[in-house]
Amino acid sequence: MYKEYYKLQHNPFQMTPDPRIFFASKGHKRALSYLQYGLSQGEGFIVITGDIGTGKTTIVKNLIAGLDHKTYIAKQLVTTHLEEHDLMEMICESFELISRGLTKAALLNQFKAFLNSAHKLGRRVVLVVDEVQNLPAKTVEELRMLSNFQVNNKPLIQSFLVGQKEFITTLQDSSMEQLRQRVIASCHLGPLKENETSLYVNYRLKEAGWAGGPLFDEGALKVVHELTEGVPRRINVFCDRIMLFGYLEEVSFFTKEHIHMVADELEDEVTSPIKLRKNAEASNLLKQVQENNTSDSLITGVNENQQLIDMNNTTMLSSNADVLNEVEVIPVPVEQIEQVEVKMKHKPAEKIISPSTAFNSDFVDIDETIRDFESRVEKEIESFKKSLDKKF
Repeated sequence: MYKEYYKLQHNPFQMTPDPRIFFASKGHKRALSYLQYGLSQGEGFIVITGDIGTGKTTIVKNLIAGLDHKTYIAKQLVTTHLEEHDLMEMICESFELISRGLTKAALLNQFKAFLNSAHKLGRRVVLVVDEVQNLPAKTVEELRMLSNFQVNNKPLIQSFLVGQKEFITTLQDSSMEQLRQRVIASCHLGPLKENETSLYVNYRLKEAGWAGGPLFDEGALKVVHELTEGVPRRINVFCDRIMLFGYLEEVSFFTKEHIHMVADELEDEVTSPIKLRKNAEASNLLKQVQENNTSDSLITGVNENQQLIDMNNTTMLSSNADVLNEVEVIPVPVEQIEQVEVKMKHKPAEKIISPSTAFNSDFVDIDETIRDFESRVEKEIESFKKSLDKKF
């Protein structure tokens, strides 16, 4: 709908990975370099992990699209929860071999014959296993066994294992030791940084045919980054809705106010690609508080996994010293001082909650604040008494 309005040749923020539109962020360049390095080595496993929507599949498609198909036979396999026999069926099927009705041994023999034929023709076989985190450990071990098909001590197949970060846990299992020793490179793909998000959005627009000036101001793109957390797939979904909004409202230049208007609509949707702005504001507030704290601040050590403390209570606690400084010491007879001392010494003991306990919970103990204040006043009285003794 909005392509005609903005004079675009195609949708700049489509969700389907397109190798023709590959934004090479620092992380993506590194991951792609590892894949290319693995190809140059011609052996071992390359492991690429990353969070959902960070562009792992896009990198793989970009790699395969750039291969010389006279030299390589490359196939990509998207896995689910497969057992060993099912995996071999899918591998054979992806390379257009007979897969149905054969035993596991027959599947392996057929695939070995295929690898030998490819080698004789001077072609290298590459298998990309995507969503590898879905595979049980025993099935992953089956992939390692395929690397045992060799000629002159050179593997006949090279595998790339691509998946979400959960696959790292699978690799760390004690049963995966032999596979780990054959991994020659691994890389974890993270989200885009703020400046990369801006470059990414503008790059996608340009590749889609946008020929005008800047379409988003800096503030707008900063909000896009904050709400999508720099995840490319979420950026695509969010920006697609922004462009639709722009078409409906006839917007020719997006500001952060426009972005927040679209976010208002999306926050009520179950499948919203953005994080709740209340959570974003709380996270940003916590970050600012941590950055501005001094070494003796009462809230040093609070992290994002803990709940934010009621700021009124925090202010009250952190200002105790200021309150004490404002206490006016009024001269009183020594007898009254002694009476106060006796009362305090006979004050019943109460359970004390330490400051660390209070700040690791979602409340602040007011009784402890009072006790702390009383203790400080008692010290002031003691000091005043000593000064009176010296004076008289």
